[in-house]
Amino acid sequence: MKRIALTGGIACGKSVLAGFLAECGCDVLEADALVHALEAPGGAAVTSIVAAFGPDMRAADGGIDRCRLGQKVFADEAARLRLNGIVHPLVKEALTRWLATPGNHPKVAVIPLLFEVGWDVGWNVVVCVACAEAEQMRRLQARGWSEVAAHARIAAQLPLADKVWRADCVVWNDGNLDALRREASRLMDEWAEKIT
Repeated sequence: MKRIALTGGIACGKSVLAGFLAECGCDVLEADALVHALEAPGGAAVTSIVAAFGPDMRAADGGIDRCRLGQKVFADEAARLRLNGIVHPLVKEALTRWLATPGNHPKVAVIPLLFEVGWDVGWNVVVCVACAEAEQMRRLQARGWSEVAAHARIAAQLPLADKVWRADCVVWNDGNLDALRREASRLMDEWAEKIT
């Protein structure tokens, strides 16, 4: 079975590329979607997060107020590490179960913090999606983030240059969606030839 890890910097286009790969026939799982489920009402991480960070982290629906939690953990390194200690083992467990399920299509796991958490072993290919930092900033600010918040999110990850250097394959996404769709098709052709 083909196991591909897809990583990269924030706002570089990981999810968009993953969507194009899904259109090409890959099974895709996003670690961020797992985190959202863990922090949603009834999610497995809710009780532990509230215990660690206080009752004001609980949203009106019973899940986690992700905006409030994000403001806290991206302004405080110790708090971010504490949150990762709660969430990452649960994500890893779910990811391991998903990878173990049988299937005939390549499995693409989108893991933004692949290198940061040491999950970069055991893949057929590690792909990094990258773009210029100015483009990252433009995209984050287009999402409504302040310049300070955008810089904080970028700084919380391993420098993009390090991810590029450590990956088996790099997809540069400074262009348009058609170019990224062509990259997805190219990757599928390359994997068909090289991964057995």
